[in-house]
Amino acid sequence: MKAVYQTAGFLKKYFPVSFARIILISQTVSALIKVKTVSLDETAAGFAGKTETDSDERRMRRFFRDFSPDPDFIALFAASGLPGGKWLPTADRTDREFGKIKINILMPAAVYKGVAVPLLWKFLTKKDDPDIGKKGSPNTEERKELTEQSVRLFGKERTEAVAADREFIGNQRFLRLRTDHINIVIRIRENQQVADSRGIHTRVSSLFRNLKIGESRILKGLGKTGDAGVFVCGMRLPAGKLLIAVTFDAPEKASEIYAERRQTGTMSACLGTRGFRFESARPGDFGRISRLPGIAVTAFVRVYLIGDSLNEIKPVTVKKHGYRAESIFKKGSGHLRRILLNMSEYIDEFAEAVRVFSVPSEYFFKSHKLCDLK
Repeated sequence: MKAVYQTAGFLKKYFPVSFARIILISQTVSALIKVKTVSLDETAAGFAGKTETDSDERRMRRFFRDFSPDPDFIALFAASGLPGGKWLPTADRTDREFGKIKINILMPAAVYKGVAVPLLWKFLTKKDDPDIGKKGSPNTEERKELTEQSVRLFGKERTEAVAADREFIGNQRFLRLRTDHINIVIRIRENQQVADSRGIHTRVSSLFRNLKIGESRILKGLGKTGDAGVFVCGMRLPAGKLLIAVTFDAPEKASEIYAERRQTGTMSACLGTRGFRFESARPGDFGRISRLPGIAVTAFVRVYLIGDSLNEIKPVTVKKHGYRAESIFKKGSGHLRRILLNMSEYIDEFAEAVRVFSVPSEYFFKSHKLCDLK
């Protein structure tokens, strides 16, 4: 239980809830790292202490039923370990199944050192029934809500550019980001119509049809998608498909910036099959599912920070193909699991892990004041 109380000690700085709930969050996060699944019966088996497993499972079920942690605090907690300077916000939208319940989740993230760190999330639901997930891409209001939440929490000055895929395009979104002086690098569809300086609309793929594999081109001057003036960049991928992106500024960096967006796949894998097996949960209703990401994100961020700290001491080998022999997340996960499963032999290592966990966050406390919390 010593590990649980030490972990709770730094968690209480970020979550203004009762200490009993802080202990339960600490127990759940520690158990989640041990057993690598959000399945409640298996997570309960990883709880420290002498309480019966069934009792711990019931406590978690009541917790997910009755308690809804403020997403702002989890976002700030996730961001607390990231360095200063600019981030690259991106987003991943995935369809997942929890037993018979299908959900559509939009998860904005910040790319940091080769991985997308999840900061916010939103379950996309039907307008007439908020307990049923909808299909397809987020609408303008859903995108606007998350963008405003991100700016409110972290500030526009933190944003290098917004990198996103084809399903996030939209005239109103582009105009809003342009007005807020936030750059974009967003992939557009090949059948998208782009207007040149003369106002003539052209299918954008036709402007890059003669590109060979590996070649790229930036169209001269500003084009227009809807009412927004943009630079249009195209590249022929190794598989033969076109990657066409639009940006407000520095088009020569667009392909490099967009390439970072691929890290959302790593994030999804770490939350899913390679990490916490997100889909293994069977909460039984939509409300409880919507509370799971908070715990998973809390564990994800601290596992990654440990892996990053270990990588600074002894860098992971990079193979000839350019990929690491072991991911930073896997390195951190393995190290923390070994400590938590053998606490009596790794007291000093756990103390160091808590030190890494307890990174002070100027951004958290700045926003903490905005929320008028004491």
